[in-house]
Amino acid sequence: MTESSSNLRERISGLLNNAGKWSRKNFWGVVTIVVVSIGSFFVVQTFKKPGQMTVLEANVMDMSTMMPPRGAMPVGLAQAEETEIEGTITYTGSVVAFEDEDVYPRITGRIVEMPVYPGDRVKKGQLLVQLDPESSEYKSRAEAAQHAAESAMHFAGSAKADFEQKKYELEAAEEAEEAAKKAVSEVKADLDYWSPEIKRQENLLKDDVVSQEEYDSELAKYRAASARYEKAEASLRQATKTKLAAKAAFQGAVHHVGHQFSASQEAQAGEKTAKIINKYRDIVAKDSGVVVERVISPGVVVNPGMVVLRVAHIDKVRIQAEISNADISKVRLGALVHIKGAEGSETVDGRVTSIFPAADKTSRTSVVEALIENQRPTAGGRSNGREVVSATEYRFLPGQYVIMSIVTGDKTGLTVPTRAVFRRGGKPFVWLAVAPGEEKKPGKYQCPMHPDVISDQPGECPKCGMKLERVDHKEHDGSKSKEEKRTYTCTMHPEIRSDKPGKCPKCGMDLTPTELSGGKIAQLISVKTGLTNSDRTEIVEGLEVGDEVVVQGFEDLQPTMPLIGVEWTDKEGIEKLPMASEVATNRLDKGNSWQLEQMVDHLMMSISMKPTPPKSKENSIEIKLEKHGGGKVSGAQITGTSSMPSMDMKGPDLKASQTGNGYKINTDFHSGLWNMDLLIKGVSKEPIRLSIDVEVP
Repeated sequence: MTESSSNLRERISGLLNNAGKWSRKNFWGVVTIVVVSIGSFFVVQTFKKPGQMTVLEANVMDMSTMMPPRGAMPVGLAQAEETEIEGTITYTGSVVAFEDEDVYPRITGRIVEMPVYPGDRVKKGQLLVQLDPESSEYKSRAEAAQHAAESAMHFAGSAKADFEQKKYELEAAEEAEEAAKKAVSEVKADLDYWSPEIKRQENLLKDDVVSQEEYDSELAKYRAASARYEKAEASLRQATKTKLAAKAAFQGAVHHVGHQFSASQEAQAGEKTAKIINKYRDIVAKDSGVVVERVISPGVVVNPGMVVLRVAHIDKVRIQAEISNADISKVRLGALVHIKGAEGSETVDGRVTSIFPAADKTSRTSVVEALIENQRPTAGGRSNGREVVSATEYRFLPGQYVIMSIVTGDKTGLTVPTRAVFRRGGKPFVWLAVAPGEEKKPGKYQCPMHPDVISDQPGECPKCGMKLERVDHKEHDGSKSKEEKRTYTCTMHPEIRSDKPGKCPKCGMDLTPTELSGGKIAQLISVKTGLTNSDRTEIVEGLEVGDEVVVQGFEDLQPTMPLIGVEWTDKEGIEKLPMASEVATNRLDKGNSWQLEQMVDHLMMSISMKPTPPKSKENSIEIKLEKHGGGKVSGAQITGTSSMPSMDMKGPDLKASQTGNGYKINTDFHSGLWNMDLLIKGVSKEPIRLSIDVEVP
């Protein structure tokens, strides 16, 4: 054992001798290293910016402990303003064609050509469907009918020529009859002379006044006149019979020519019908439109009445929406309608042209229709050789989904963004952002002639009988100033708080000013609304010009919850989160396990609630006070008041008792959100005020 110790001492002695030799040999190197290390440390500590960490500090820092402080809720805010508002009711609607045309054949035939397809635009008279080829039976029938019509026309012409001949013959017979009648008249005149003359001669012969010879001469003349009369009568009878025969022949010619011309017209009608039927092989568009459906494909044999194509005429379109019974009474014929299709499309204005008189029995809705022009010019065009023809396109297509905003009225009034208004129990509400102590109280009703007459309910003034008018006003807590006392915090260490500017005791950065709770708290306000549209809503009662309402981020708000306004967009959400110094506040809740630390005037406060989680009506607050850098603080006097802001209820007064580990306040709060205003005396030159929100499950 002694020998071993001796060897050990020898070895140590040898090592020391070697170290001494090495030190003497490298003395100035060691001195240089020490000097450089000390200089580097001095430079880093001297020129390091406040809050800046060294490489070593950054490597050993536990970033998981750098949690953002619990604080004000970031929300989007907007002011109530006096603006012009156009009240609308908005419904989803559908585009309906001005007229739907079912294209079907009128004859039986096989489809040999169909040059259009769904989506194609067609013009009036354009070929849609062709039945049977050029050598079809319909063309043959048309040609046969044409020949028959030509033959009938020939026979009609022959009948007409015969008719003319018979006409002339009748006219000749009539003239011959007239001549015969005249001849009879002339002969009868001569006979009428000789008849009494021969009787006179007979008497003269008896009286022997005249001789027999003279009498016979006169008798011969009488008989010659009588013979001529009979002959003239016979010629007249023959002329009359000839006329009657000519007349009968003429009437036959008239009947024959009428029959032939009737046959000719019938043949022409048959020709025309055959040509029309032949044209039925080509089915053309009745008017301009767009093909929406092809029911039957080419090559199929179709019969009359079978739908082949469907064409929609959409130069004008009907925009229809089903309106509920609650809103249909607000709609009037001629009311302005704003119509918008897909996102990014233009808004088209129209007018209500029809309100269907009967409601649907199932949905209890009525159809409202607006008729609009559906064509709009496009930037392009085409040239027809002499002029440039502008191109057009359709705004909407049948069946397309649209949004219809029907105007129900317009006026100037107090308005807020529509998204700020929501309903609870069927009543409209808004979240109001107000400064603590500036909460809006329910409106009162006051007599305009007697301001001292104020009532919580509408009615009449008991003094003059005038109707009480609603007046909205804000009541201020006289114990609080309108401007909260400004506090200061460190952006790197939000738990550091001070009532005056200075340096952070942890990192040396400048403390930045902030306002407790972001300067605003949430208040739920019941309002009465008027005209509304998708952008703005009129507020008839409950708000004043300049009031700030929450338009984004109010889903999880609770009364008196601290708020901070941020820039908020519909697509991107919050554009920029607030700095910790902007939202830092005091709140004990589940988020921080009912524990927080607060640095005030270089005094570190550790505040917690017991038990964890706290129980309703069985809870307390424990406070530990320590000096910055260590050392407990004793002799403090901690008192305060409590309240439930959401119920506008004052709670018990608070007083802390000193314990071995700090101070304890028996709160015994029941479930809900509580506010404590604490006053700490005896630890600094001036009393320390501290406001804490406590959430009890």
